[in-house]
Formats: sequence, C-alpha cells, structure tokens
Amino acid sequence: MSKALCIVMARGGSKRVPRKNVRQFCGQPLVAWPVRSALRSGLFEHVIISTEDQEIASAAQQAGAEFPFARPTTVADDFSTTADVLRVTLQQWQEYAGTLPKYCCCLYGTSVFVTEKQLTQARDMLSCCELCMAVSEYAHPIQRAIRLDDSGTITYLHPEFVPVRTQDCLKAYHDIGLFYYFSVEAFFRHEGKNFLPMKKKAVIVPRTCAVDIDTEADFAWAELLASYHGLRQ
Repeated sequence: MSKALCIVMARGGSKRVPRKNVRQFCGQPLVAWPVRSALRSGLFEHVIISTEDQEIASAAQQAGAEFPFARPTTVADDFSTTADVLRVTLQQWQEYAGTLPKYCCCLYGTSVFVTEKQLTQARDMLSCCELCMAVSEYAHPIQRAIRLDDSGTITYLHPEFVPVRTQDCLKAYHDIGLFYYFSVEAFFRHEGKNFLPMKKKAVIVPRTCAVDIDTEADFAWAELLASYHGLRQ
C-alpha cells in the first residue's frame, strides 16, 4: 500500500483549555506527541500540521512536521467540523503538491496516546473499508442510560432494559477522536461533508489509552494516564 499523507489538526482558538495544543505535556508541547508517533510509524510520506497559529506550527515543526501552508481562518473557528478542515486542507495540498494522496490519516493535536501499532492496524484495514477509526467500549451499557431533567427527576432512556442484567446488554462503542485513516477518493466521492456515508471499520482501543482533551479535567486525567503508562519525552 502506498504511503499516505498525515494531517495533524490543531487550531489556536481552543476555549475550554486555552492554548492546549502548545501546553507542556510530559516534557513537550501537546501537539508534538501525535507528530512524533506519526513519523515513527513510517506510514506517511508527509506529516503536516494544519493550523492558523504560528506558535502551534513552530511546535509541530520542531517535532518534525511540515507546515506548507496555513489553515484558512474560515475553517479555524468554533463551528468548523473535522470534515470541513480535511476537505479544505486536502484541496490546499492538491494545489501545493499537484496531486492528492491515495490515503490520508487525520490526527488531532490532542492525540497524545496514538501508537504506531494502532496506525498500522488502521492502514491494513483499508483494504476492505473506506475509513478506519479508533473506538472504545462504553464503560456502562448505553441501554441503561438515564436522563436527568431540571428538577432532578430521572427517567430511563430505554426502560425495557431495566430488568436486563448489564452483562447481557449488547456492547456499544464510541468514537474517541484519536485518528481517522481514510481513502481520499472515497471521502470526496461522498462529498467530503462527513464520514457518515463511508464504509467504516474500527481499531478498538482500551479506555486507559485515549482521552479526548476538551476540559481541564480531561487534561488532568491525560496526565494521570501518561504517568500510568510511563509516557516520557
């Protein structure tokens, strides 16, 4: 399989954890971790940073990423989706390099726990799907989910599962925002608006190996997990 393009996405305007992508994490800026994992995997012909922020770009470049062009501010706001950024960045790459890659892998600046093994597993799955993503099992069966209203009253979303033992409920998984490895042709064939219409497979990742860092609590939890795994610079 031909080598792919890796796009590490990290914008400068994060609100809940300001400047999180350049915040120190185990001795280096957060964004440096996914860049170095991507480079170590040997799967990518180019690893580029997609950002509108020069400080983030510099931190990624110091870790080995390329910064061929800045992300347009039109897709660097609070409302742009991952697919929006990928669509624009791939179009920028086509203008820059003269061609589109066959495959692309999207990482976030917060994908600190991504491993070369996971990326290789995802790459190998692309022979029978259009996109491979990382998922983790829900800690508790979603069939037993509870809704809480403003008065504090609770109701079961699926009351028919109340008498069912948790171990008898069907396992469910959720996207952990660690990576998306996909066919570029299929992405654009499906209009590049989202991943929903693409044929997907998953690499199952333990809950102790991924944190979607959106809050200060997430950042603290990620640091605890890094210590648990012995993550070092």
